[in-house]
Amino acid sequence: MTIKFKVRQVIKMAAQNLLLPAWYGLFRFRPVNRKRVIFADAHHTEVPESMELLRDAVRETGDFEVTEMYMDVQAASPAKVFRFMLRFMRLYAGAGFVVISDNFLPAASCRKRRETCVIQLWHACGAYKKFGYDAADDIPAGYRGHVYRNTSLVTVSSKACAEPFASAMKLPAKRMLPAGVSRTDRYFNYEWTEACREEFYREYPGAVRKKIVLWAPTFRGNAAEPRIPEFDAAALQEELGDEWLVLVRVHPHMAEAFGDRSCPIPTDRLFPVTDVLVADYSSLIFEYLLFDRPLVLYVPDLDEYRAQRGFYLDFDTIPAPKIRAESALADAIRKEYLATAQDKKYNREMPDAFTDYWMHACDGHVTERIVRYMQKNAAADGRSGKQIQ
Repeated sequence: MTIKFKVRQVIKMAAQNLLLPAWYGLFRFRPVNRKRVIFADAHHTEVPESMELLRDAVRETGDFEVTEMYMDVQAASPAKVFRFMLRFMRLYAGAGFVVISDNFLPAASCRKRRETCVIQLWHACGAYKKFGYDAADDIPAGYRGHVYRNTSLVTVSSKACAEPFASAMKLPAKRMLPAGVSRTDRYFNYEWTEACREEFYREYPGAVRKKIVLWAPTFRGNAAEPRIPEFDAAALQEELGDEWLVLVRVHPHMAEAFGDRSCPIPTDRLFPVTDVLVADYSSLIFEYLLFDRPLVLYVPDLDEYRAQRGFYLDFDTIPAPKIRAESALADAIRKEYLATAQDKKYNREMPDAFTDYWMHACDGHVTERIVRYMQKNAAADGRSGKQIQ
């Protein structure tokens, strides 16, 4: 861990434990506006895809007042971050709802008002690798506080995710809402998938009539010092031949290090054109399987990863070949592609048991369910004073 990183952590802790709670306290005696919904994120400069559909749907109801607050705090100046957080805390003190989709520490910096409902959409489906408080790399050792303590509910992709998420976030299982993951509604939208295809072939006109294999690894370590295993995409391309196109799309934390070697199109927008996905320990496998396409797991460091981070599921149950040697990848990709084409076992109308177990709530209507939940609770609180825990 670098000295610069340690200094940033000390400053961050001082602000979160002292300044932000005090600022929040100045505004907490004003009436709560049950119609105000704050969409907030500290990792993007615009609305993240994880909350875009819900943001749009909440606006369209006409029932709520929407405020949006987005900033990539790692890239912004300390002064801008400071102003951003103070503004959020002032609005937070009187908001009916706060919607986030990742760790958002300002929301956890104080004891929130009971009338405010903090909805954690999270950005991952299923329950694969351990995260949060179950993983040593996710929560900085020097962090003082509870990252998720003010979370009223967490939307998850199935009932099976409730226990793992409750463990990772140190929250009661009753706060896990198996309504599904909002952003997966796009995968059931024909216009969206066609737009993705058009975008892809504009970017890669030479890919027409080629089979697309996508390598999309997750990072190892923590977000401040990420790393991924060595992989020779050029060698794989040569072995597969001209009928294939090998693409690389690394995790956003690794994008700068990979530069133009990483595809500029977001991973989920590549799913509609991907014929075979090569992944490892990322939860993106769950949403990819909604497309009923073949999957290959390239896991050269499986033993190390299992020992250091671990899994919530039985790794062997994942419906994909597990490849440890890079030299065996090309054969595995061909076999999976041919098997899928021959027996047509991947049928979107009849999901396999694994996908159904982890993703049964992701049916194209998730956002509708979350909006109904918000409307119902806003109305109930307004009439009876009922409080959302």
